[in-house]
Amino acid sequence: MNRLRLTALAALLLAAACDKPKPAAPAVGAPAAQPPQAAKAADPAGGADAKPAEVWSYSSVGKRDPFRSFLAETRGGGGAALVTRCATPLGRYELEQFKLVAVITGLEDPVAMVQAPNGTGYTVRRGSCIGKNGGSVAAVRTGQVVVAEWATRADGTRDRTQTVLSLPKREVINLEESP
Repeated sequence: MNRLRLTALAALLLAAACDKPKPAAPAVGAPAAQPPQAAKAADPAGGADAKPAEVWSYSSVGKRDPFRSFLAETRGGGGAALVTRCATPLGRYELEQFKLVAVITGLEDPVAMVQAPNGTGYTVRRGSCIGKNGGSVAAVRTGQVVVAEWATRADGTRDRTQTVLSLPKREVINLEESP
């Protein structure tokens, strides 16, 4: 706790030091400037020539909080409107690591089965959450599953991408076209 306080104090002092204007360098041969206490001692009457002491203050308005992650700002400030992760076991892996094993179409709500890298099979339907980037199954078609996800670029902008998981050609069997 003390370390956090020291770090915060050091950050405030550094910011205050950076905001102070630098005094002008005296000209060569010019007399050195007197400190404010010496100036008051030289002018005991405290007349019109006496300067008031400067008061410095720090304002954090318009400055980034140094203890907050800059990534939180690019994600929208941690609001609940942007969900970036799946809470299911399907959210542990990248989309490219999944293998599409089976697709059942011809139903009102088509179903697909994907295999995770650890060998476990999971069923997915339209709207299922899948992948580390919080992807959602957009469509289940004959021989493929379309996953839509939001990808965050380095500059913080978000783009909607679509990834298609496909069955190998030799494993696609269309029962509706069979004789």
